[in-house]
Amino acid sequence: MGTQERLNAYLKSVRHEPFKWGHHDCLTFTNNAFKAMHGAGWGDDLLGRYMGVKGVPLRRDALRREFGHRRFDSAADERLTRINYVPPRGALVTTKHSQRWVIGVAMGISVGTSGVFLSKQGLLYLPIELIDNAWVRT
Repeated sequence: MGTQERLNAYLKSVRHEPFKWGHHDCLTFTNNAFKAMHGAGWGDDLLGRYMGVKGVPLRRDALRREFGHRRFDSAADERLTRINYVPPRGALVTTKHSQRWVIGVAMGISVGTSGVFLSKQGLLYLPIELIDNAWVRT
């Protein structure tokens, strides 16, 4: 099974799973998509570090202290290569046109003409034109 087929299988397996902090949130979703495609996530070492006591996510200032970045974009730039063209399938993408969480954007995965993001009901597909930034593994 190729990279695209593994991504499609992962998306199909979580299509109705709603957003849940620390279990199925933007980071775990995109990280698991990368893991399905590449065998390792883009942020395996970040998992859990953004959660505070009682399953509540850290506030913005605490996130900045924990990760040493003021914005998500600079943290992603440290791990992946930012691109300024139409994101290929499997690219990490962000948008401000979906439910924005603590970092001010929603993280998702490109699937060609759409970006896939999480919603309270499951996966949400948005047109590629609504993608703000994108990164690929190099």
